[in-house]
Amino acid sequence: MKEKLEIICKAIDEKKGEDICIYAFSQLNPAIDEVVIASGANLRQTYAIADNVRDRLAEHGMRIDHMEGNRDSRWILLDAGDIIVHIFEQKERGVYHLEKLYADLPVSRYDV
Repeated sequence: MKEKLEIICKAIDEKKGEDICIYAFSQLNPAIDEVVIASGANLRQTYAIADNVRDRLAEHGMRIDHMEGNRDSRWILLDAGDIIVHIFEQKERGVYHLEKLYADLPVSRYDV
């Protein structure tokens, strides 16, 4: 499982995703281990990050179970089973404030 999380975070970083936060989510929902939140500077970058996550997981024999959002979306959600990934356009992330929703959960930041 930690391998999958590392692949996801590296894939986000490869496409210059910013402010990568990892929330330990299992205390709220035992089916989900972590929730990852990251930002892209614009719509194009946001979708490129999502594509890269999907591609890197596929390279390791893993897959995205479901994806919400498309090239015109300011918020893309990737369901990788035990890990949920939210990729926001920077401005959109500030609108939804998921960090406030998850404020009581343990959080770490991904730094290369």
